[in-house]
Amino acid sequence: MINHKIGRFIFVGLIVCISSINLLVAQVGNGFTDVLFYEKKELNSGFLFNGNNEREELRTDISKAYEEISSGSAAFQFKNSYWNFLDYKQDFLEFNFEVGPFYGYGNWMDSSFVEDIEADQNQFGMRANISADYSSRYYYNAKNYTIVEVSGWARYQLYKQTSEGSSIDSSGIATNFDDSSNESKFRYGFEAKAGWGWGRLNPMNNYMLAQYILEKYYAGRVFSEVEIRRIAAEIHTIKGDRNIVNGHNNEQEAQIISDFLNENMLLTAPEDLEADWQLAEFKPRLQGSRIEVGPFFKYFNREPDFIYGGYIQYKNAKYTNLKWNRNFSAGINYNRYKKQDWVLAEINIGWSYFHNLKTQFDFGVKYVPGVELNDFSEIGEFNHGLVPYVGYFSQINSKSRVNLTFAYRISQDEKIMLPGPEISVSIYRSRY
Repeated sequence: MINHKIGRFIFVGLIVCISSINLLVAQVGNGFTDVLFYEKKELNSGFLFNGNNEREELRTDISKAYEEISSGSAAFQFKNSYWNFLDYKQDFLEFNFEVGPFYGYGNWMDSSFVEDIEADQNQFGMRANISADYSSRYYYNAKNYTIVEVSGWARYQLYKQTSEGSSIDSSGIATNFDDSSNESKFRYGFEAKAGWGWGRLNPMNNYMLAQYILEKYYAGRVFSEVEIRRIAAEIHTIKGDRNIVNGHNNEQEAQIISDFLNENMLLTAPEDLEADWQLAEFKPRLQGSRIEVGPFFKYFNREPDFIYGGYIQYKNAKYTNLKWNRNFSAGINYNRYKKQDWVLAEINIGWSYFHNLKTQFDFGVKYVPGVELNDFSEIGEFNHGLVPYVGYFSQINSKSRVNLTFAYRISQDEKIMLPGPEISVSIYRSRY
């Protein structure tokens, strides 16, 4: 009886989702109707400082190992990013490498037929991370596309660990546990998803710069949408011709757009345009709506090691004006695992405030509810998580950047997420 009720519930849910998709797709055409391009290659190198809470588990038929640790690290970072957003595709590719010292403290347990150990621990050593991310959305027409996303990561740690706690052997005798040892750890994981999508998120970076130039240097004049987009197209052409190996000349590029405004738009050539031009290098600022649905899988060489299932996700971004962007997303995924199944959702509402052309503030909150299903034979209680977050990005000059993010995870049940802060600070030089 329970299975039939759940089956009807899922069927009704699918009908509601399909109806919602049709409604959302119908709304995608509102607002900006044409495609705004964004092409950029970026090489970043600098220093990264971060801290967060981590945990891992490994179970066998005869043992269980569990570790929970709060860690902080400082690293040299090298990152290579590539965006190619055109009318028929939106591709993103990124490689990241980090190496540097780290410190961690927390607790761990090692349980087997021989003994049970529970101890507090401290770790200090070196850590190296490497990761790669790739996503591609291929558009068959203005709104319909297929998606493929693949990512993988690996981390190697070499460190000294000191532990203090207690040990209980197989006969029930308890003794103090005090140990200091040199350890190494290799962890890796990868995930992939595919699917179908409707709608489009358009990058507004070139449009934003065009609007900024017109409002700053030609205050009081009213420009049409066609005129703004004409200038945005010229900006895209200039930035699309850049060679990341040889670099580019900001003075020369600013002169090209200045001449374009004077000769093609019959406007007075702006003075000192270079000062603004070199600081207009934000990551994609988006406008539009899209919805995606499809299968996915994840692998990690600890517990939970292999998860697969399906997802549906809706994203909406609104370019309000030069100062503000509003971002919203809502998604739900069904996860299959060898020990249990669960459904996890995430709703994210956030805003971006652009104080000036070079500085961006982000803030918002994520709501993460989840429920265990246990093969649909038993539905567990709903658990809830909340993650408020803030971010700051600034272009100190044409090459130097500062990026800071902070989030705090608040969880009703640690099965949903591990509570605690997560902070990241990066200071780097950028070549594009």
